[in-house]
Amino acid sequence: MKALPAKLWRWLKRSIAAMGVLSIVGIITFALLSWCFPFPVERLTRWPQSARVLDRDGRAMIQLVGGDDQWRIGVSLDEMSPWLAAATIAVEDERFRSHPGVDPLAIVRAAGSNVMSGRVVSGASTLSMQVCRMIDDQPRTWRAKLIESFRALQLERVRTKEQILETYLNIAPYGGNIRGVEAASLAYFGKRARDLSLAEAAMIAGLPQSPSRLRPDRHFDRAIRRQQFVLHRMVECKLITAAQARDAQQQELTILDHHGIKRIAPGHGGWLALSRRPMGGQTTIDSTLERDIDAMLREHMQQQPAGTDGAVVVIDIASGDLLALIGTVSDGRSGGRANAAIARRSPGSALKPFIYAAGFESHRLAANSKLLDVPIERGGWSPSNFDRTFNGEVTVSEALRRSLNIPAILAAEGIGLARCVGVMEAAGIALPRDVVSKGGLAVATGAVEVSLLELTNAYATLGRDGVRQSVRLFDDDAVSAGKALSAQTCAMINEILSTTQRRPRAMQELADHDMPWFMWKTGTSSGRRDAWAVGHNHKVAIGVWIGRQSGSGDVQYVGGDAAEPMLAKLFNHAALRSMRVPPPAASWQVMRPLPPPVEAVKQLRIVSPAAGSQFIALGNGALVPLRCNREESVQWFLNGKLVDEASAARLIVWPGQHEIRCTQADGSWAKVAFEVR
Repeated sequence: MKALPAKLWRWLKRSIAAMGVLSIVGIITFALLSWCFPFPVERLTRWPQSARVLDRDGRAMIQLVGGDDQWRIGVSLDEMSPWLAAATIAVEDERFRSHPGVDPLAIVRAAGSNVMSGRVVSGASTLSMQVCRMIDDQPRTWRAKLIESFRALQLERVRTKEQILETYLNIAPYGGNIRGVEAASLAYFGKRARDLSLAEAAMIAGLPQSPSRLRPDRHFDRAIRRQQFVLHRMVECKLITAAQARDAQQQELTILDHHGIKRIAPGHGGWLALSRRPMGGQTTIDSTLERDIDAMLREHMQQQPAGTDGAVVVIDIASGDLLALIGTVSDGRSGGRANAAIARRSPGSALKPFIYAAGFESHRLAANSKLLDVPIERGGWSPSNFDRTFNGEVTVSEALRRSLNIPAILAAEGIGLARCVGVMEAAGIALPRDVVSKGGLAVATGAVEVSLLELTNAYATLGRDGVRQSVRLFDDDAVSAGKALSAQTCAMINEILSTTQRRPRAMQELADHDMPWFMWKTGTSSGRRDAWAVGHNHKVAIGVWIGRQSGSGDVQYVGGDAAEPMLAKLFNHAALRSMRVPPPAASWQVMRPLPPPVEAVKQLRIVSPAAGSQFIALGNGALVPLRCNREESVQWFLNGKLVDEASAARLIVWPGQHEIRCTQADGSWAKVAFEVR
């Protein structure tokens, strides 16, 4: 009986030695065969990645699971803490750098341990074999183990050690649906994998052995014990010193909730980035500023009619970076709501600066040039100003500041509408190709659709002395720039519309030394469906839109009332305000004045009804407006009969062919024929 243990021991040693020899022979055989079969390289890159959008400081704004419902964020080995690689090798595969994919010494060691214990207590899988197991995902059987060994030898032939280690660290399980060290680092410690300390890296490196049992947000004590084992193995492998291990063991670790890797910032800027790059990336968005603006906009909405929505865009003048984009005050977190910042709507008078800029560029207008503000008629269209009044002769500065429609229309007519549209497009506003033919002179009053993002960028062009620059949403976006306007033209527009010439109503009480400098223009679309306020302060360009996503109007949706107060608050925000007052614009010489419009001719002319026009009778007659091109008192005759002053203000005409005559005391007269059906 005493000899039995010795015999058994000799048998075990021989068996283990034989197993070692067989494993070496098997490895050599597999290595030779591996050259005869291709390795499925495509499986190494098939892992669905989690889309991730970062702000300009690298903080996560949006984080979405991959197509397999796993959190997985691929990073290169250079973007990981070196402690991660060292800890993983120490605890998973200490001879990783020297074996060919299968470790015969590990096989012998594992076999001996398992035989001595009478059960499986140790494995012999290398990192290469584990990578192959994860890409095939087969049940853990002897057959699967042989396939893993064969694949590992192939893998070592087509990938370097660093590439294999990088693949492992990007696809290994680290608890729940967390895959890879980057997702694990963000989930448990709220930091990038490159920023992990030795203690944190050791904890993460120990998780793949049993991810569910060891995940630190649920089983912290187990994770700590595993971390201490990893540190011990690193000391044994001479990857760290005993003193470093003690310091790491004493570091206090704070584990975050798993949900810490999801989006942490509001706003549509991140969702816009995701729509442009499905996998996300680092953006130019300042998420702190965006949150402030979101809160300010929501507070502003409390003063607006029920159902009102709003949008804000902020662009850095110097770089063209999109700093903030709030697309809706509704739940922007879902990303499913319409983004009003990129929706196309009528901007009203917010386009007028570019009409006059076209006149300045062609040396046909100056700030003090005179324009008419009188009743006009073009092709049956009789436009009017917002307040339904006319001011006679006004300067360009006054017309622009007061958003007068008639002077802008006459300016566009004299300059050439195509030239005005060209200036808008050069400044950064995308317009339909047929805008001139379809929109006509109504474009001067905003009868064309633009987006808040594009319009704000056009004002940024005014803020950088006429240089148009593409909006940068990602930090690696290429910069596209070109000269759109002269610096002198921009200086004149900026001065006319600046706080040195007038103040926003919301800032009337500010002392002069507290008044920030900025220029701005408001706009109100037809039917009061959209209220706009856009401007810049040479530091940032800001655009505000107030309205309803449905497009339904409201009497309160006026640019000066609904949007301007919000714009003023933003330009007074600590991070956005500017106190720098630019020098006055230089004098400007008009080389070729605009031709006088037909309304400047003193010959009496009937503006309404237009000659040959037709009206539809509702009931007993049709309402026919009576207007001429002179402001002096006139007398009207319908079919030869005098129309009294009260009836002329609201003339009802019965069906049939009619003639209307207008006369003045000086004997001048005009007449037109029209029809009521």
